[in-house]
Amino acid sequence: MNFQKPHFIISDGYQIATYFDGPKDGPVVILIHGWPELAYSWKTTVPPLVEAGYRVVTYDLRGFGASNAPHGVEHYAIEQMVGDLEAVINSYTSEKVTLIGHDWGGIILWNAARMIAERIERVVSICTPHIKHAPVDPLKIFRKRFGEDHYFLEFNKCPKEVEDLFNRDPNAFFHFMFRTTPHDIKMDSKFTYIPKNFAKYLDQGAPSLPGSVMSNKDRSVYARAYTQKGFHGGIALYRNTTHNWELANGLSEKVLQPALMLSPEDDLILPPSSTDHMPEIVPHLTRQIIPNCGHWAMWDNPEAINHALINWLGLAQSHS
Repeated sequence: MNFQKPHFIISDGYQIATYFDGPKDGPVVILIHGWPELAYSWKTTVPPLVEAGYRVVTYDLRGFGASNAPHGVEHYAIEQMVGDLEAVINSYTSEKVTLIGHDWGGIILWNAARMIAERIERVVSICTPHIKHAPVDPLKIFRKRFGEDHYFLEFNKCPKEVEDLFNRDPNAFFHFMFRTTPHDIKMDSKFTYIPKNFAKYLDQGAPSLPGSVMSNKDRSVYARAYTQKGFHGGIALYRNTTHNWELANGLSEKVLQPALMLSPEDDLILPPSSTDHMPEIVPHLTRQIIPNCGHWAMWDNPEAINHALINWLGLAQSHS
């Protein structure tokens, strides 16, 4: 897959950069990245899927990479993000597709599985569980559990200040973010204080950190893309938390497609235990823990991720 030469489609009047590889007659698999990422995040995932015979399509979410990045929080509501996904699907096939999403890509696919169910055959989420509809605005829950400095709250309270902070040194930001889970770190409120912790890191002179999950060359792809496009699109996803929660009140909680939930054992924010409720709302669910792996799963343990994907997809194909 050539991530340097996107094929552009139009969705909602905006250009969405797509990338594809694999046999034209292969079953179509759509890969959906998260934050703060790019279609490039699937670099280690695409080749094994193509080799297994799948037609693989990924894309830069609106606001990311080579896609258009309109200003305005309303452009990043879940219905817009699912609309873009639907446009991608329709551009490549008239058949049902498999969705694989990571991080925010998981949020998008769990919603798509209900909002455009007729286009989705099966789904795989890496890290991000499908959740029951919260009884109150999720921002209130984050505030109560973690305090005012939780990154969801910071992104909503002062988005421009956070964007300016990340823009001070994008390369340092990705060096700070894209790491394995340190063995001496425990999950507590401070772990979720991304803007506050990054500001402290810059104040220390952005020192070298252990545990990078990617090479300097790969990290430079992210730094270059975000230097050109900015961080406002990704931040706007989080600014739609309340809106998306209100919209979900009108959707069924149940996802009826066959689903695979891959949970890295070292993901502190979305640990395997966060999926324990899922069998109630995803009746055709397979859960699997990925060992020796943190949140940036496709970089941290690509062999285990790819093995799990191809094994489950192969079984699903054989039973379809």
